[in-house]
Amino acid sequence: MNHPDPTDSAGCPTDVAAAARAAGCPAHQAAPAQTVIPSSAVLGPPDSHRKQLWRFMTRRTEFLNECRERYGTRFLLHIKPGLQFFVLSDPDDVRAVYQAPRTSLHCGNSNGALEKYFGNTGIAYLDEGEHLARRRALTRSFKGAAFKRIQDAVEEITIQAVAEWPRDEAIEMHDLVHRWAMNVIREVVFGKVVPSNWDRLLDALMALVEFNTYKTAMLQIDNWSPTTKFFMKLLPGTGVRNFWKRRPVVDALLAEAVAERLRIGELGDDMLSVMLAITREDGTQLSGVELRDEMMTMFIAGTVTTVSAVCWSLEYLTRDPEVLGKLRAELDAGESEEYLTAVVHEVLRINPPLPMNLARQVVEPIEIGGVRYERGQLLVPSAELLNNDPVRYPSPEQFRPERFLGSAPGTFSWIPFGGGHTRCMGDRIAVHEIKVMLREVLTHCELSRADREPSKAKPRGPVIVPSNGPHLTLRRRAAVPVHS
Repeated sequence: MNHPDPTDSAGCPTDVAAAARAAGCPAHQAAPAQTVIPSSAVLGPPDSHRKQLWRFMTRRTEFLNECRERYGTRFLLHIKPGLQFFVLSDPDDVRAVYQAPRTSLHCGNSNGALEKYFGNTGIAYLDEGEHLARRRALTRSFKGAAFKRIQDAVEEITIQAVAEWPRDEAIEMHDLVHRWAMNVIREVVFGKVVPSNWDRLLDALMALVEFNTYKTAMLQIDNWSPTTKFFMKLLPGTGVRNFWKRRPVVDALLAEAVAERLRIGELGDDMLSVMLAITREDGTQLSGVELRDEMMTMFIAGTVTTVSAVCWSLEYLTRDPEVLGKLRAELDAGESEEYLTAVVHEVLRINPPLPMNLARQVVEPIEIGGVRYERGQLLVPSAELLNNDPVRYPSPEQFRPERFLGSAPGTFSWIPFGGGHTRCMGDRIAVHEIKVMLREVLTHCELSRADREPSKAKPRGPVIVPSNGPHLTLRRRAAVPVHS
């Protein structure tokens, strides 16, 4: 459960409150009436669209940190002609965004780059009442008995996956972890009634997400003109030709799985069962396209983020023997997993899988933090900047799980899962997955790095992953603890 950051009565974080009072923290001074300024007064870099886009795409972290140092916790980027892109990294601004009325800010238009994967009829594209209704319906497949079933399945799937991974040879972990995560999401989507074509569907899904290894992965390729599509299919090194060939294969296999479930007629609390039971006010049910889009949203959004977090966890643990030793000692002792939880929280802080939260498009003028934003503008909470704020997280570049011992992450200063009514529905499942995977690997394997150099962050489709995979050699531990 998340809790707000510890603060004193005036709202300053307790770890800096005393220093703030001494320095004259505005929160401890008489607050003057706030003057609302127009969004046109928010500053940002004066560079051209192309230069800003290039810096954002190639050196995003460095670029955003420079902007924060120069312009403060909110600034304006021009990374696309005609688009005003406001980056927000103050917890109060983020809170206001997450708590804004559904009629003021929309998220659906923010998923254009992922439409190629999961269409535009699922929960990721819905807003206002439609989003609320779909989210309420799908909640049943993430909570209560469904969550307990998924927890148990994660244990079984993880034990099997790690046991099958190669030993005594350097292996690239990303694809192995991704295949494991797909099997976990299979449990979320299909439950105990596993489609008879699952092996083929899994292979097809893995082939499809290979597109994320290409620089073209975040382009809206379905919006290209016929001429552009023709020439891009011929151009080597783009991946688009294979993607367009593989997507219909996945769609056909998903349709086959749905048809099989309808024939069987066994419905439970898994996502497909819940979706098949949805009936709108006009008596209609979800179409085949809507079922497909919602399932693909889970198979993409529900895996790439978790895989990123597991890979970063292995990256940091294998370059920090002290933290690894503390964690392994806790796991070997069969204790409460307090340190394991802190490790996961720290990994998600220092490398949030989605560095930039979903952009919110202003559909009704709204005031946030003393700024009036107008229709069409985009407000983007930056998990990267917020989670690495040196005021709240001293020496933020250091991997220090101790930050979270005895202190839960703040609701608006730690946002790897987003927030508000669009917060990731599977956040509890994701944290459980990561913990189970780390526990299983560290309990049964000794790890050594194939590359001693620390990995750098690199984009892989919508997420950020370690540049080296990581590449690890897994060896059997001589003595594996046995707990009663």
